[in-house]
Amino acid sequence: MDLSNIRPNVATLTILINCFCHSNHHHIPFAFSVFGKMFKLGLQPTLVTFNTLLSGLCSKAKIMDAVKLFDEMVKMGHEPDVITYSTIINGLCKMGNTTMALQLLKKMEEKGCKPNVVAYNTIIDSLCKDRLVTEAMDFFSEMVKEGIPPDVFTYSSILHGFCNLGRVNEATSLFKQMVERNVIPNKVTFTILIDGLCKKRMISEAWLVFETMTEKGLEPDVYTYNALVDGYCSRSQMDEAQKLFNIMDRKGCAPNVRSYNILINGHCKSGRIDEAKGLLAEMSHKSLTPDIFTYSTLMRGFCQVGRPQEAQELLKEMCSYGLLPNLITYSIVLDGLCKHGHLDEAFELLKAMQESKIEPNIFIYTILIEGMCTFGKLEAARELFSNLFVKGIQPTVVTYTVMISGLLKGGLSNEACELFREMAVNGCLPNSCTYNVIIQGFLRNGDTPNAVRLIEEMVGKGFSADSSTFRMLSDLESSDEIISQFMRGSSQDRKTK
Repeated sequence: MDLSNIRPNVATLTILINCFCHSNHHHIPFAFSVFGKMFKLGLQPTLVTFNTLLSGLCSKAKIMDAVKLFDEMVKMGHEPDVITYSTIINGLCKMGNTTMALQLLKKMEEKGCKPNVVAYNTIIDSLCKDRLVTEAMDFFSEMVKEGIPPDVFTYSSILHGFCNLGRVNEATSLFKQMVERNVIPNKVTFTILIDGLCKKRMISEAWLVFETMTEKGLEPDVYTYNALVDGYCSRSQMDEAQKLFNIMDRKGCAPNVRSYNILINGHCKSGRIDEAKGLLAEMSHKSLTPDIFTYSTLMRGFCQVGRPQEAQELLKEMCSYGLLPNLITYSIVLDGLCKHGHLDEAFELLKAMQESKIEPNIFIYTILIEGMCTFGKLEAARELFSNLFVKGIQPTVVTYTVMISGLLKGGLSNEACELFREMAVNGCLPNSCTYNVIIQGFLRNGDTPNAVRLIEEMVGKGFSADSSTFRMLSDLESSDEIISQFMRGSSQDRKTK
């Protein structure tokens, strides 16, 4: 246009701004260059121009820049409309700043600009994502009071909020209200409710919603089927889960990686590890690439059934496909190897992990210490525990408890007691499990006076004996006078209270 000496107008330049704002590349600076050219040409931008720029900034997550432009626009005498306000409200909510969005909505109303269903939906959705569903329902009531009818997006957002909090009865009531008010649920609405019911293991109720969905002529998608399959898996109803998975495939709804991960996880939790492994092979045949969750789930499954070396093979396979294991993946295999006494392989894996520039955390070290304590490598466990402080790693209450348990099993009651007392000095308070472990250790080692003293201390701290401790005390009551006196005293105290 410039070359042809054709003078652009506001509408032309606004179209160009819109193109730059919504391109897939970072062209917002070009949009503002065009905006600047408007002023050089003596043209005044319209409200549409500002709204276009604001939309562009918000779509690129430049929310605070959008807020500044909004303020500049008002200073220049442009009155924001419902689109302007809704755009900024949407941007603020996407940024997680629901409070500021609510303030802007209030300001919008004060300026005489009535919010539309989009503005209300945006804030309701954001409140629900913040787990503030009660506040969202208050806002919903206000919306109805203002004469703005809620739509399918309003209901879907609140349903999702209720389901995420496990409040499925309220979600079901809201769904019924939605239908009564002639708001037609869509595929997303049905799937949200089905997923919520399945997460609460209410499979029969979820299935009824699924049937209603299909009766309404809505075709379930992969997300709907995944929710139901996951529900069956959570109840260990693996035959039903597998059957539904096959129906889904036959109906032309191709399972995705998430579908396979759900079913693999279900089989692993039910101890059907070979069926789970078969699904990994099936994924390859269907040109689906397993992700880190697929492999981690299978590795955990193999470890749980006592086959950690097969988990190790899977780790190698995963690496050969270019998938990099993370700390969680390594911890699964290390835990499996340690729990089954393969300590040499565990330390080889630790070395490989460190060579991959992944530094072990306290959780990894605790796994190794527990493995060494369990399989008679107490001296090595003590050394590794001591080295934690050298490395600047603070042991957790679990680490201390594991080490105390190991020392007691090795007959080192005094050292275990010293470590128990050191915990609090080092800022790590013993919990109920720690107390029960040390008490059981003293009872096993025949040190009943210390055991009784620690029981009294434990009760004073608000903790109680677990079933194992209580069983040991009951077994010793007839043969140990100190325990017998303690049990009689405890019984008398309970009667007095």
